Amino acid sequence: MLKAEIEDAKRAVNTDRVQITIGEVATMYSSEELNILPDFQRLHRWSLEKKSNFVESVLIGIPIPPVFVFETDVGTWELVDGLQRVSTILEFMGVLKDVDNPEATKRSVLAGTKYLPSLEGVAWEARNPEESNLEKAMQLFFRRARLDFEILKHPSDPKTKYDLFQRLNRGGAYANEQEVRTCSMVLADETFTQLLKDIAGQEEIQTLFRVTADQHKKQRDLEYLVRLIVHTFVGYSSKMDIEEYFSNGILKVIEDERQAEAIETVNWVTETLRRVGGDDVMLPAEGVGGAPRFSLRALEVIAVGVAKNRVALMAKADCDEFVRQQITGFWQHQIVTELSSGGMRGTTRIQRSVPFGEQWFNPDVQNN
Repeated sequence: MLKAEIEDAKRAVNTDRVQITIGEVATMYSSEELNILPDFQRLHRWSLEKKSNFVESVLIGIPIPPVFVFETDVGTWELVDGLQRVSTILEFMGVLKDVDNPEATKRSVLAGTKYLPSLEGVAWEARNPEESNLEKAMQLFFRRARLDFEILKHPSDPKTKYDLFQRLNRGGAYANEQEVRTCSMVLADETFTQLLKDIAGQEEIQTLFRVTADQHKKQRDLEYLVRLIVHTFVGYSSKMDIEEYFSNGILKVIEDERQAEAIETVNWVTETLRRVGGDDVMLPAEGVGGAPRFSLRALEVIAVGVAKNRVALMAKADCDEFVRQQITGFWQHQIVTELSSGGMRGTTRIQRSVPFGEQWFNPDVQNN
């Protein structure tokens, strides 16, 4: 059995390794043969010190880990792993596109390093007296330095690229879980991911989930929608790591081609909730259910509960009034206190909150 599974997995992955000069990498990027997706580029967060140390490594010949790319059906490459390294190279050479202004490029001016303190103030092309050019001979050496590229060649199973991305990048110091998850989603279905991001960015959604500017920057609003979709369409097992559950769950929705259903559900649920309770529908009434702030228990019970019963609720003549009454009743229920108890793990909470919400908002069940 295991041997057969290994052989099947190997057949799904077709790989190759090549060495490419940095100059060729820059040319491929400029000619759009190497694609760094915008969601990836926003995660380019190396400090100036790290960028300078990496350029130092290239100049003095310190070995560099391979870069992973996925070969598309038209022969171009999509970056899977190696963002910090590749972006640092392109930025230093002055060809990295500004994700927020595609007409502009970004450049870096280096700091001195342990072995090369004279890198202080060095740029590919100096623009003011405080900067100095990297000498022509050194530019040629830099351009001719080679990087190893591991290629997931077409026709490898497309699922492999986001599996690989998650395994190589999850829990990195420069990205939170949702940012890594978003990149995996982009690799799986860029159109669906962008549509979901557009919905998450709407003012109505920001208000409904009480998303702050800082939380929006960290994609907390998108995470809430991912949680809503995954809880609705994918069952949770107590053996699952919670972050893996959300990451694998949203990709399963994509694999099962349920994107349109997921978007329709998100829109219907959020519109219904705002219609029956306004902007504060996800908050407990004053003096009821704890502090009047948004919490995951509200998402898991109210939003997910309504989502899981969407078909039955839509068929109910007094749908809005029923949902309104159930929301009011939920905040007065003893389970609110239980779900708010200190020390309760998220995995424990969702095993209680999600099933409760599914039953509580089921119009065919008599709830007490």
